[in-house]
Amino acid sequence: MLEAGTFLAAARALGCSQSTVTLHIQELERDLGLPLFEREGRRVRLTAAGESLRAVSQRVRDSVLALRRAADELRDGGAGEVALGAVEPAASLQVTPVLADFSRLRPRLRLRLEVSGTRTLSRQVADGQLAFAVCSPPPASLGLAFHPCFRQRMALLLPRRHALARQRRIRARDLASARVLLTEPGCAYREATEAALRTRGVQVECPLEIGSTGAVRAAVRDGLGIALVPVGPSLRTEPGLCLRELSDVDLTLVIGLARRGQPFATRAESALFDALSTAMSG
Repeated sequence: MLEAGTFLAAARALGCSQSTVTLHIQELERDLGLPLFEREGRRVRLTAAGESLRAVSQRVRDSVLALRRAADELRDGGAGEVALGAVEPAASLQVTPVLADFSRLRPRLRLRLEVSGTRTLSRQVADGQLAFAVCSPPPASLGLAFHPCFRQRMALLLPRRHALARQRRIRARDLASARVLLTEPGCAYREATEAALRTRGVQVECPLEIGSTGAVRAAVRDGLGIALVPVGPSLRTEPGLCLRELSDVDLTLVIGLARRGQPFATRAESALFDALSTAMSG
């Protein structure tokens, strides 16, 4: 209004009628209980009360504009936060490269990655703590949608000096008398391992349960036993260890994206979901 000089010019600048501007001014003066403008011919100027409130009104205007800009960034996916989850090794091998590219395009967007097992991540998605998760199929009782992306291959990790490492072929029955390390009960990789071995009538005795696939690899390196682990490039170069596949068991686990059924809260969540889906399905 002050920059425009007249109610008519202000109306044109705002894209509304002069009567609308006049009505809003009258409502504001009535709410405040003070006259803010006085007419001088066609032009208007601030009253003493209007001058006193001018600085406050400008701060309010700036705050409203900042609020609108922030809302626009949230709506367009350029700001805010996206919380997601992932199991290992997908978190390290597939997810973090996508997050790096995504962050470069949206430097004001905060990303939070929770790394855990499928059951924990699925519950967090169902509870709304995470937008989605990269994991194996979630429990059906949670009612989540699951989009398969790839099959995670698993292989036997063992020290190069281990007797099984010298065998030409390793069968499921060869593990019956070995010290096989497993992750915690409920871990999708443990469940896939035990289910695959049961198809060959093998039930392993686990001398040590470890809640992290990374710690399992360290335990194998330190000679505590052998383990069936998800295959990743980093394992092939680790000194003193080797990877061998079981010749009579198909050890794979479906990995995909678990999400709630309703639309994503922000465009950033939707865009990151699509980026991960494309990257992991390619």
